[in-house]
Amino acid sequence: MYCRQQLADFNAVVPLLDEHDTKIVALSADDRDTTQSMVDGLRLGGYPVLHSADTERVHELTGAIIEPDPGFLHATGFVLRPDGTVAHAVYATGPIGRLTPVDTLRSIESLQRWG
Repeated sequence: MYCRQQLADFNAVVPLLDEHDTKIVALSADDRDTTQSMVDGLRLGGYPVLHSADTERVHELTGAIIEPDPGFLHATGFVLRPDGTVAHAVYATGPIGRLTPVDTLRSIESLQRWG
C-alpha cells in the first residue's frame, strides 16, 4: 500500500533485509493485471506484491485508512515480530510519514538487538 517509488526503494534493500532474516510483502487493491504491470514496470522481484485486496476488509483488520473516492487504501506499513505481533505501525494519508526502507531496517535491527 505504498507509492511506486517506495515499492522500488524497498526492492533495493531486499538483500539487506535478507541478512536480517526478514521478508517484505506488499498488498495492492488493484486487480491482477494492473498489479503485474506495475511490478513488471518497476522490475520488482525481491518480494511478492499481492493484488485484489478487499479495501474494506483490510481496513477492518489493520486500521488502514480508505480514501472513499475512488476507494483506495492509503499507505500503511507494519514491521512484525517473529510471533506475528505488530512491533511498528505507520499510517499515512500523504507522502510524509510513511515507513521507509531505512526506518524499517532500523526497527528490525533494534528488535533483533533488544527484543
